[in-house]
Amino acid sequence: MSLAASSAPARPRAPRMSAASWWRIDRNDLYWLFALTLVAGILRFGSPIFLDIFAHPGTAAPISAWGIGHNYQDPALPGLGKPNDIAPNSPFVFDELYFANDAHKDLLGQDYFDPEPPLAKLIIAVGIKLFGFNSFGWRFMPALFGTALIPLMYLLARQLLAVRFFAIAAGVLTAFDGMTFVESRTAVIDIIPITLVVLAYLLFHLHLNGDTVGRRRWLIVATGVVLGLAIGAKWTTLAAYGTIVVILLFRLVARWTRYDRSTGAIALLSFALLPAIFYLLTFIPYLSITHSITHLAQPALSFSPFHFNLASAWTELREWHWQTWHYHTTLTAPHIFYSPWWSWPLDFRPVVYYYSSSGLGIDQSTGSGLVAEIFNLGNPLTWWAGTAALIGLVVAVPALIRDYRTRHRLDPADAARLDLAGPLDQRLYTTIFILLAFFAAWLPLARVTRGLFLYHMLGGLPAMFLALALALTYLRSMRGTLPGLAVRVSGAVPAYAYLLMVVGFFLYFYPLWTGLPLTSDALNSHVWFVFVKPWPNWCLCYWTSPG
Repeated sequence: MSLAASSAPARPRAPRMSAASWWRIDRNDLYWLFALTLVAGILRFGSPIFLDIFAHPGTAAPISAWGIGHNYQDPALPGLGKPNDIAPNSPFVFDELYFANDAHKDLLGQDYFDPEPPLAKLIIAVGIKLFGFNSFGWRFMPALFGTALIPLMYLLARQLLAVRFFAIAAGVLTAFDGMTFVESRTAVIDIIPITLVVLAYLLFHLHLNGDTVGRRRWLIVATGVVLGLAIGAKWTTLAAYGTIVVILLFRLVARWTRYDRSTGAIALLSFALLPAIFYLLTFIPYLSITHSITHLAQPALSFSPFHFNLASAWTELREWHWQTWHYHTTLTAPHIFYSPWWSWPLDFRPVVYYYSSSGLGIDQSTGSGLVAEIFNLGNPLTWWAGTAALIGLVVAVPALIRDYRTRHRLDPADAARLDLAGPLDQRLYTTIFILLAFFAAWLPLARVTRGLFLYHMLGGLPAMFLALALALTYLRSMRGTLPGLAVRVSGAVPAYAYLLMVVGFFLYFYPLWTGLPLTSDALNSHVWFVFVKPWPNWCLCYWTSPG
């Protein structure tokens, strides 16, 4: 987005920008949005998908699918969970045992304590209300949010940089990442707040790029509302709130954004009050029942007849926040899949969400028993290159600032060459935004003393994907000839080839992201690293034992 974009009201009134120009989308963008969303939706809702045309040619339908409603395992099996805590004869994967039950209890108006804000579980409850208390019901809304993440990333990228390839790359990297894929297909809460964060970033940048006072005002209000909802889904989204506030303050100080007095007042109220208000509104169902942690005689809030006791509401909210804070700061229970914060960008220690070695049948070619696993490994090709891209952006910031300051000295031809990867002012701002968003989501977790998992990296993934997409956009813009040879080279070929490789890696790890039955040898061939700390370990074992 342009640094020079002003938020001051136009002096003479300029013609209103069309919605397509404001959103920076045309017919080709709509094609890409439709294609990426369709593919992402099919993969998230339809997987595991079997190509029976190869396994059983001519004897069955060419393709079959289990879908998100597949029952991976029966909780009646010993050691898999708490008796009667999950729907009868329905499976769960990892923390679905907790979140699916919590969402169901929200529908029933039953008390429970969970050290996460309520909104994500209330959203999961919508699927249960629509489709029943079963695997499809509790996985429906995470799959819907996980699918929506892809077009939101595409649209955010279009707002940041006026180069379509940047948006295509961001969409592809998001759609074909293992972490976002697994989280979208499991009734755990993390994909919901991240999707809300990307929506907030999109609304904020539509606000910055808005050409009328009305557009800017309602979008800054919408940004504050969505930030409050995101925080009501998970506290880690406070990083996005801080990122947007710091970015806006920086732009105001640098005079890249300007407000009239009324718009400035609306922006101040939108960020000072609306996130807190809508965060508290997510607790309305919580306040409508009594809780064992406070032992109040009646709910703080009732609608039939209407009753609201402010003192009781304060007691309930104060005690919940204290209990939640205490849980997250004192949790010491050991876990096989804990990993340190610094290892997350390198994909060192994925969490195994599901493993089974019984009742899956026999491999027809080898006679070996089949096993199945789901782990939340990020796409290694994306994460490793994304980490390198982030380092590259840090190194590039001084050069971008120097070029931005000296651009006025360049002749038009030299300036045009600098803009092959997008306008210089947009690239500088996009780089600053990406780095701030990533480090705000990642570095604060270094101070958390409780055990953490790889999926706590999820908050930094949108920025990592954007960093890699920007690096690929730079690569695509490179053109020239090989020294001593009359051979022209273009960076477009390796840039597009890299995206195809990302899809290839996704297909390679697809069985371990969806629980497809494999032989033990085939499964182990996907487990590349089995080392002791601090080196990578992808296996279903303690990190202290290499095997």
